[in-house]
Parts: sequence; structure tokens; C-alpha cells
Amino acid sequence: MVRKVNLKDIDRFYELGELVNDNFKVLFNLDNILSSEYDYILGYYDENNLLVGFIHFSKMYETVDIVNIVVDESKRKCGIGTILLKELINYFDDVTNIMLEVNENNISAINLYKKNSFYIINKRNNYYGSDAALIMKRDV
Repeated sequence: MVRKVNLKDIDRFYELGELVNDNFKVLFNLDNILSSEYDYILGYYDENNLLVGFIHFSKMYETVDIVNIVVDESKRKCGIGTILLKELINYFDDVTNIMLEVNENNISAINLYKKNSFYIINKRNNYYGSDAALIMKRDV
């Protein structure tokens, strides 16, 4: 089931976030995100109502930027990332494109995005230390 993440999910949100960034808790304050008029977090919950994945995005005018998409390691390759992306795509009526950046070495994420009609529009060298960031876009 997909629904908006709320403050009761804070511990699990940070636990999942640490999978992608050791400083996740410092970088992403859930209370600030949830009170922002531009930021949104949709969560995927398992049959026990446990948050097992989320997509954090921001919307400015007709563009959505994906900030993070995270799925519990034990639940990867189960279609949760695709479900979250599809929920995002259908979330707004007035969005014309969705943008994101991804580490060039994160092949599984790149494949997920390509499978969902994202394409590479640019590359930022040394964005993740010595790794480049691929800038990807999906027209809606």
C-alpha cells in the first residue's frame, strides 16, 4: 500500500535513509520536509504496515525533482520502486516533466529509471566524489 509518510514513521524513515547516505538524518529533517509546501514523501508499506520504501520529491511549478527513492534491501527487485514511481507520475495533474540525478555506477537505479521512461539528458563529472551524476528526465 502507498500513502504519505508521516511523523510516526520517523525512525523507520531514517533507518531506510541510512541505506543510501550515512548522513541521511542530518541532511533530511522529516519534520521540515512534511511541513514544506514543496516537498512530498510517499511510502510503500508492507502487509504489517511497516514502511519498506519511500520516494521523496519536490514540486516547483510543472517540474518534479526526485530527491531520494529508497527501498529496504530485503524488498528490492519486488517492483516497489516501480510502484512508487508510478504513484509519483500520477500524483499531480499539472506536471510536465520529472527530473533526477543518479550516480553513474548505480546501475540498478539507472535501469529502474530507464524502464520507467526516464532518459539521460546530462552528466555532472565528479559530483559524487570521483563518480559522475547522470541527470535523467521523464516527460509526463
